[in-house]
Amino acid sequence: MPCSTPKITVIDSLMGRGKSTAAISYINDNPDKNFVVVLPTRSECLRYAAALDRTAVVPHTEDQAGKETLLSVFNEAVSQGKSVITTHALLKRWDDTSIRELRGKEYILILDEVLDVVEPFRITSDDYHTLVAGGFVSEEEDEISGLKRVVLLNNDYTGKHEPFIQQVSRGNMVRVQDAVCVWLTGPQRLLAFDEVFILTYNFQGSVMAAWLKLNKLNYEMRSVEDGMFIDYKPEYGQSFRHLLDIVQDNSLNSIGSRRNALSVSDLSKAKPERMKKLRNCMRKFFTRNDATDPHLNMWACPQEFKPKLQYSPFGYIGGRVSKNQLRKMTTEERVNRDTHVSVNMKATNLYKHKRFLAYAYNTFPNPALTKLFSECGVSFNQDQYALNELVQWLWRSRIRQGKDITVYIPAKRMRNLLIDWLNTKSPADIKTTQQAA
Repeated sequence: MPCSTPKITVIDSLMGRGKSTAAISYINDNPDKNFVVVLPTRSECLRYAAALDRTAVVPHTEDQAGKETLLSVFNEAVSQGKSVITTHALLKRWDDTSIRELRGKEYILILDEVLDVVEPFRITSDDYHTLVAGGFVSEEEDEISGLKRVVLLNNDYTGKHEPFIQQVSRGNMVRVQDAVCVWLTGPQRLLAFDEVFILTYNFQGSVMAAWLKLNKLNYEMRSVEDGMFIDYKPEYGQSFRHLLDIVQDNSLNSIGSRRNALSVSDLSKAKPERMKKLRNCMRKFFTRNDATDPHLNMWACPQEFKPKLQYSPFGYIGGRVSKNQLRKMTTEERVNRDTHVSVNMKATNLYKHKRFLAYAYNTFPNPALTKLFSECGVSFNQDQYALNELVQWLWRSRIRQGKDITVYIPAKRMRNLLIDWLNTKSPADIKTTQQAA
């Protein structure tokens, strides 16, 4: 059944400007319309639900007796034309039934923060071609993007490649440059809606912006002011410059002087002595700032390097916590025990008391993403992407309340991106730095 293209509006304003508040007001001001609100966390779902004038179904709090999955709760709610508040994670699981039930009911989608719409999938060239030769998968050209789409020919497969076969069966798996495979979220999820709002900051630096271009979906940019959606006004960092004290001590920063220093590839090859040096640099940063209360500290590195870098006083609060213990904790409980905050943390106020921050990471998009967009002729700025991730992370802290923070960013590239942004007041101030994909 053909779908009409929804009107897509990106509400692009700095964190803390009141995008969520404006969205809640918009929902309350339109009682005759049905909404699906998609949020990063369960706690945000509960906050939205409490603020609405109407009753909305929140699958994560519904009585699951007699319900097979959270997805079935969602599907049943939209089949009855009810408004629903759910998470990014559940949106990824929407199936054909979900799309079918949404269509034709003039639902409006409120998407708080961009989706992870592109997921690289690791498989070796030899393994991929073995599956092709075995008649399990094949390729066909996508009519819209021209990409090589991987299609399933035979799902009667058992072996080490079952996860790959299962992913291909979901559709939207493409091959980019030999055996680099990427799973794309299909546009059908957005096409099922009458209208779509995306609440974020610096949308142009996101993977989702490139994904919309890839799918030839147009969007309008708007901003928020005084709780209202207004014409787009680009916002930059100059008004916050006085709130950030950025460490400029060369004895702490020299470890990140090379362009790719502290990237995933660099950290993966780092010898134990170098990891120890980075850990000691962070320790010195926190101790020099008298950050003796770990409740005020937060730091970041990719999750796989956390065990090698975590150390008192920026480690755990109230004693060490095992990985299994952390896994069983709610997000709120983890905030009170673990000072490590994920590098891609967004859309939460749980860390708004944090004052001393260390960002031990040089952010680059996965190479598969740049290959994908390059092959399709879609522009994707790696520096804007990196700045976006860093600013979002910093704004989990108390700066979102207008309070000062002290920041240690050992990677020179990341530090300079932030400083340039803080020195920018208008588009005329932007330094144009072209970067190869």
